[in-house]
Amino acid sequence: MKLNEKVAAGIAEEHLDRWRRVARYDELAVMEENGDKDWENVTGEDGQEYKVLAYVLPHGDETLRMVISVNRCRKDHAAADSMIREAVMRSDGIVTTPADLAELEDRWLLPYRGMQVVQVRVSYQLTLLLDGGAQVNVESTATLTSGPLSAPDAEPVQLAPERQEVAPTLALFGATIVSSIAFKSGALRLVFDTGTHLNVKPDSQYEAWSTCGPDDLRFVCLPGGGLSIFR
Repeated sequence: MKLNEKVAAGIAEEHLDRWRRVARYDELAVMEENGDKDWENVTGEDGQEYKVLAYVLPHGDETLRMVISVNRCRKDHAAADSMIREAVMRSDGIVTTPADLAELEDRWLLPYRGMQVVQVRVSYQLTLLLDGGAQVNVESTATLTSGPLSAPDAEPVQLAPERQEVAPTLALFGATIVSSIAFKSGALRLVFDTGTHLNVKPDSQYEAWSTCGPDDLRFVCLPGGGLSIFR
């Protein structure tokens, strides 16, 4: 039977969140060095039994990758596909979500899914600070809608960061990103768990938007369209 991805994802995220709250770097280092793995069987909301595996992998200089893998428990063998959720801990104890880009033909899937808006800043630009060690900067005209921009009942709200006309974005505080897409044309689309969509189109003269993080990842919308990517 195919893995129930929704249930498995919920289990993986719950276990990773619990682990990252109590984990210590020195304990993870020992776990990684010894190749230790922790596991337990849990019952999902669909009534099926799942095996949850927790282990540690090296990630970089003084950083370790915490991995949660969830599979269906079966008498014959484990399900072929696993649901994976990961976090990275630095030696100072700070935990971040690793950047995981995906490139498609006409777009990039940005690694901000699941990140929460923890601060909204307004200056000459609009800045959304995310809890995963990243931020989104909007410097040009943007559109905020409840639901997709193309929906028949959509009522777009125009934002003008250069004039500090961004009051509606205060409602994004505490919202979680469920989709973040940078189109290779230069357009940006963020979708939040509140149902709100933020769309930014390229500007003919200026960098309409940019993103920073996690780590050294950076996307910049070029004047006139297109993207510049730094990793």
